[in-house]
Order: sequence, then C-alpha cells, then structure tokens
Amino acid sequence: MHLHQPLEELGIYEAIIASSDDAIVSKTLEGIITSWNPAAVSLFGYTPQEAIGQSVLLIIPEELHAEEKEILATLRQGKRIEHFETVRQRKDGTRIEVSLSISPVKDRNGTIVGATKIARDVSERRQAERAHLHLAALVESADTPIIGKTSEGIITSWNRAAQHLYGYSAQEAVGQPITLIFPVDRQDEFITIMERIRQGERVELYETVRQRKDGTRVPVSVAVSPIYDHAGLLIGASDIAHDITERKRIEAQEQMLAQLSQVLASTLDYQETLTAVAHLAVPRIADWCTIELVNAAGHLELAELAHIDPEQVRWARTLCERFPADPDAQRGVAQVLRSGHAELYPEITDDLLVEASRNEEELALARQIGFTSAMLVPLTARGKITGVLSLATTASGRHYNAFDLALAEEVGRRIGLALENARLYREVQQSRDQFDIILQGVADGIIVYTPNNRVLYANEVAAQMSGVTLFHELLDQPDEILLTTSPLIDEQGHALSLEALPHCRVLAGAQEAQATLRVQGTERWVQIISRPVRTQSGAVAMVISIWHDITERMRVEHRKDEFISMASHELKTPVTSLKGFTHVLQRRLTKREDEQGLSYLARMDAQLDKLTRLISDLLDISRMQAGKLALRIEAFELDELLNEIVDNVQATTTSHQLRIEGHTGAQVIGDPDRLGQVFINLLTNAIKYSPEAEHIIIHRFHEGKQVIISVQDFGIGIDQSHHDRIFERFYQVGPEEKTYPGLGIGLYLAREIVSRHKGRIWVESRKGAGSAFFVALPQMEPKEYTGPADPTEREG
Repeated sequence: MHLHQPLEELGIYEAIIASSDDAIVSKTLEGIITSWNPAAVSLFGYTPQEAIGQSVLLIIPEELHAEEKEILATLRQGKRIEHFETVRQRKDGTRIEVSLSISPVKDRNGTIVGATKIARDVSERRQAERAHLHLAALVESADTPIIGKTSEGIITSWNRAAQHLYGYSAQEAVGQPITLIFPVDRQDEFITIMERIRQGERVELYETVRQRKDGTRVPVSVAVSPIYDHAGLLIGASDIAHDITERKRIEAQEQMLAQLSQVLASTLDYQETLTAVAHLAVPRIADWCTIELVNAAGHLELAELAHIDPEQVRWARTLCERFPADPDAQRGVAQVLRSGHAELYPEITDDLLVEASRNEEELALARQIGFTSAMLVPLTARGKITGVLSLATTASGRHYNAFDLALAEEVGRRIGLALENARLYREVQQSRDQFDIILQGVADGIIVYTPNNRVLYANEVAAQMSGVTLFHELLDQPDEILLTTSPLIDEQGHALSLEALPHCRVLAGAQEAQATLRVQGTERWVQIISRPVRTQSGAVAMVISIWHDITERMRVEHRKDEFISMASHELKTPVTSLKGFTHVLQRRLTKREDEQGLSYLARMDAQLDKLTRLISDLLDISRMQAGKLALRIEAFELDELLNEIVDNVQATTTSHQLRIEGHTGAQVIGDPDRLGQVFINLLTNAIKYSPEAEHIIIHRFHEGKQVIISVQDFGIGIDQSHHDRIFERFYQVGPEEKTYPGLGIGLYLAREIVSRHKGRIWVESRKGAGSAFFVALPQMEPKEYTGPADPTEREG
C-alpha cells in the first residue's frame, strides 16, 4: 500500500477492510497497533479503543513473544510472510489457532514504515486435521483389520492388521478391487453387500470366508458400514473383519466332543463303541484311525481301523497286522504305551518313514498309504493305560498342530473311559446272567423294587406266585400290577391295599415287613418278607421281597384250626357238665361241713375255670380264622371300663398292687367285653411275668386323636428280637415258657381284637428290664356314633 494513493481509493480499501471476515491489523515496525477492524474485535475480543496504540504483544502468548521479533525482522527486510500458523491469545485469556499473512507497508519514498497482518481462525480446521490424524493412527495401529473402499469397491485404505490377516501389503492392496480377498465361490457377496450399503444400511457382523494372498482361506466375521461426506453423500464403505479361526476351531472341537459323547453314551457294547468312535474320527479329524488295545498278554493288538478311502483300508489293515508295533521302539505307539505321553508329528517326511520302517515291504506299504501328519495318544481310564489311538492324515493334506493334539488327548481320555465302562458293563452283564440263572433256579419268588415303586427284577417263581404268566411282564412295571393281575387276600379274607404290601411299608420307613397272603382265585398261600438295601448315606436303594410258598403249611394250619374248633366245641359240653356237678357237690359238702372235700372241690373248680377260658380262647381263634368273631359295638367310657377291670383283677391277687395313672375322659366305639378281654390278658401277663415285683402301673393318656393305655410291669422283660413275633399265634419266647407255661394265644387274640377296633398294640421292653404293652384306640369324636342298626355287629 502506498500513502500517495487517492483518498477515494483509500475509502474503498477501508470499506473492504471493515467488511472482511478475516481480522486485519496494522502495526508499526515497533509493533504498535495502528488499526483494528471489526473482525479483529470478534476474533480477539478487544475493541479498537482498547487495542490501537497498544503493543501487538497484547494478543501474543508470553512464550511466543520472541516469535514477534523474528516476524518484525523479516518485515524490515521487505519480505512477505504467507500463511504462518501459530497461536494467539484472546482478551479472556483463551487461545486460538490462527493462520497469519503479513505484508510490509511502505511510505511514498518506499521506506518500510509498518506492516499489515491478516489473521484467520483455523482452530476448527486444525482440530479436524488432528482428529483425522488421530483416527488414522488408531486405524493403523488397531489389531482388527480395517479396510476403506469406494462405493465401487476400490480399496482406499489398508491397515497393518489387514496386511497381517490377508498377506497383502498396503501398496499391493490400495487401488485394487475389494474382491481381491473374496474366494471365487463368494464373489457374489460383494454385489449383495454394496446394494445394501447404497440403501444406507449397515451390514452387521456376518460370518463368511476370505482368501489370503497365499490362497488359503480364513473364516472371518465382517461388519460393513457406509461412509458419507460432509454433504451426506455416500462416498464409500469401511470393512471391519475379525479372524474367527480360533473360535471356529473351538466350536468344531466342541461339536466333535459333543458328538463323541453322544456316540459313547448310545451304547455300552464293547465292539459297537470301538466301531462308532473310529468312524466318527474319520473324516472329522483324521483320514486314518486305528485303535489298538492291550490284550491279556500285555501286548497291543488291533481292535478297530477306519480309513477315509475304502480302497485303502486293505493296505492299512495289512500294514497293521503284518507289521505290529515294535515294543522296543523309542517312538510310536509302543513308546506312547510305555510313557503315557502323546506324540505329535506335524509333518511326516519320507525320511521319517524310512526311519520307522523295519524293511522295504513295510516302507512300501507306508508310502502307499501316503501319510501327511499324525498324532498318537494313550487311552487312559482310572489311571491305567489300556491302549493307543492313532490318527493320521493322508489325501486331505492337513497338518496337525498343538491344538489338534489337545483335542486328540481329550478324545483319547473319553474313549478310554468309555471302553472301561463297556468292559465293566460286559463283566456285570456276565455276572448278572450267572446270578440270574441262580435266582431263577431257587424255589422262592424274588422281586426287587426301586424307590419309586417299580419292579426292577423278578424271577419266574415270583411271576407264577403272583399270577403273571412270564416274569418279563413284571419288569419295569409299577407295583400295582401285583394287585391288578391277581389280587392278594389276607388271612381274614380282605383284599390287600397297595400301601399294606410289605415292600411299600419298607419304603415308608419300616426296617422289615412281612405278610401272609393268598392269591385270589387260587389255593396258593405265600409269605412275603421285604427288607431294604441301603446306600452308604442310608437312603433306600432298593427293596428285596422274598415270596415263600406256604400253601402246604396253611393247609396244615387249616386242618389244625378245624381240629381245635371241633375239639373246643366237643370239650365245652363236658366241661360245662363238670362245672354243674361241681356246684352240686359244693352244696352237699357244705351241708356236711366237709372242709377237706370243699378244698379239693375249690381247686377242681379253679382248674375248670382255666379250662373254660382256654376253650373260650381256642373258640375265639377259630372264629377269627373264619372271620366270624362277634363284636357288640357301642360307645362307652374307656376310663370306667379300665377302672372296673383293674378292680376285678386286683381282687384276684395279693402279690401285686395295680395302680392307675392319668385319665382320658374319652369315649371309644367298640365291644367293651372284647377290649376288656385284651386288658385282662395284659394285666394277668404283667402279674405272671413279674413275680419279684410288687407294682403294675396302668398309664392312660391322649396322643393326637388316639387314646393310649399302657400296662407296665417290672419283670423279666422281652428281648428285642421277639417284639414282633410274640403277637403271632402259638408263639412262645423260649426257655422262659417252661417257667411260665402258656399256649401263646393270649397276645395273638389281643392283637386281632385291637386291630378289629382300628387300633394297634405294641411292646417296649428290654431283657431283664420289665415290659410295657401299649394299646392305641381311636377316640370317638362328638356326634360320631349314632349306634348300630343291629346291636350285634360281626366281622366276616
């Protein structure tokens, strides 16, 4: 600018300067500001009044003051400074990035008297440039292959990860079509992807295959996103690929192991297991597979062989059979068997075949098969090596690595365990067959139940006894089949419920249960005894029921019952007559005052009373066996009945004191005479079997909806082994019965009477520590009993 220019021209320049978007500032050579346009106000925050006359250092950060000296020195030389990018400081202290263009100002004589500075804010541009450089650095340093391409598919960027994955350098790839890395059979993928990109879609991760520079294929997961310019126009796309080779390898291994597990779980047959495994390995992980197992002599022998090419099977089998493993070899199956360590041969060279072959024929066969790579792994089970699994590749050209070896070792471990299980199963089956032959030959029926009430085992005798044609019809059936085929009848002629079967009672918690039953529609009687088989934890693993045919014994019992019934009736008449004659004699001797005769007569009368009670008991047994025991059912006060009975029994003894403790205040429904018979029997037994004691205690109390009466003595006691059997008919404990004679029918009658009253009777006792007999009866609820239609109710 020259000062001699026309004023009107200067006015035009001033207008231009005032309207410029760039800050325009003039200064002297000493750096004093002489002009300051509106854009400078907007950029730096100072008004013209604040800036003009001030040093230009006003807007220069302190650390850049030396920069101004250099600029002024350059201007004094008459040089222009173009697009110098630096930093300036606003009035508020914030800094901005600016691009400076500075020109010297001369006077009319051409002398440099100052300078004009044009400052443009480049903060946004510089920030964008830095962001771009940062993004480029991130892309370049990323571990994930990232490729940029035009909308036509021409590669525009290619980072180091892409070079590592695909093998092409950036110089080789940029400018080439993206289909450079597409296999021939997947070229159409590019068209489909770009159609979606042009529609503005993002192609999310999808799994496909790409091709490396060396021609090998690599599985990848690719995401493709559209790239737009500032105007929102599509200019290209970015490809982000993830190498999923490792994941695919793991998935393939997991799939292989899952299929292996399925195959191994499908059979426990030894040979089926071997065949299935070999044909799963080929062609999944091998072209050739052999399984060699240790025989009884400790040597390896070929158990199974598979080959991907059926034509090669003959060669493979010939090689294995004609040239078995050298037991002294320092490598191969013999060494694996000795050491228990797997061997990996990534590449089988001809030199290796020559080293392993013992003669030309063996070498020729090995070359004929054409091994490429091999793995040998031990088959182990429970710490013992049982064989060797050999896997090899031939025509496929696959080379095994450490990952493949790890898979093969896991396969070998599972095969070893499966073969061991198959062997154990075979031995168990053989033992079971032998055991079954024994069980099928025994005379008793045997049925084994599972905890969920199903038949696990039954022999032929059990099937015949239960009315089933063949024992196979019982296996794995619910236990209801025993009642639906031929219902079982108890000794009273009642059909047995499922819950009352002995094995059900054991499953419900009983240590042992038994029952005497008749198969409906037949004359067959069986005694069933059930006992549990428990696990180490004490849980019931199964219940074994023994069915013993007691038909002949029951026939004898029936004839005995008939004899007892007949004899009892025949004895009753003469005993009654004797009793009458005794009373006649008693009156006559009383008149004669024959004391000695009366004494003899009293003894005779007492013995006749015992005989009468015995005959009465025997008749009761006969009635029970026939189901004709009469019960006169009524509601009565149990405490009153007990008080009366205790008083009556107390009157017959001076050796014991009978003491009642507690009261029930309960009414029960039943036959007071028959229940009185039970309590009399218990009291007389207590007196009889406690000769050295002085007290008998009768306890009365409630338990739930039951009333319980116990008779406690302090006598000889009863051993635990007799507790259940003393309620059986005619059962006598042992040597004690010689001291305390009896027929063993009193407790049997007591049990039968109590059970007919829907109650129960049991004993708690120890040898030498006295006994306590308990009777539990259901308590009558209010308004429960309205009286029988007939005053005499009879069972049968």
